[in-house]
Amino acid sequence: MNENKLLHRLRAGDESVLPELIRRYSAYAYAIASNILSHALGEEDIEEVVSDSFLSIWEHRESIETDMLKAYLAAVVRNKARSALRKYHAEDPLEDDVLRISIPNQPEQRILMSELREITHAAVDSLGEPDREIFQRYYFLYQKTEEISEALGLKDATVRARLARGRRRLKDYLKERGFSCEDAHY
Repeated sequence: MNENKLLHRLRAGDESVLPELIRRYSAYAYAIASNILSHALGEEDIEEVVSDSFLSIWEHRESIETDMLKAYLAAVVRNKARSALRKYHAEDPLEDDVLRISIPNQPEQRILMSELREITHAAVDSLGEPDREIFQRYYFLYQKTEEISEALGLKDATVRARLARGRRRLKDYLKERGFSCEDAHY
């Protein structure tokens, strides 16, 4: 079943979708939560964040306004992981440097954030390889630069330089389309 059908059935309240959603995306959700929390919290806390994320998606299924279920799940997991860090007063080493994708409550904010998400994904996709992969690993999977450099066979300094260049390009890309840095939550 493709992601659109899965999302349609989820929105309709089909209870058989939840186990499929968990089967399909639990490793992905776990990787995101683990990369955010492993420096501060234990395995049990990571698993709780993942479970809470799937529960939250189920509970708010009717209000999901995106067609990108996997990206929406990633945003939910990141938000839940950040909340867990705040709850335990743990430090998030990426807090000052991460593009945060929140899920706003006001309709006009949702429209703006939806447009910003699309433009941001297009900007990341335009980076080209290996910059796109570096950016995705660092900002969306929360891998450390050392892990990325090892996985891609690059020097750590090269990964950091490419991240800095990617941030500048993303910032310029967003500004060209009418978004300020405040809109992007840098």
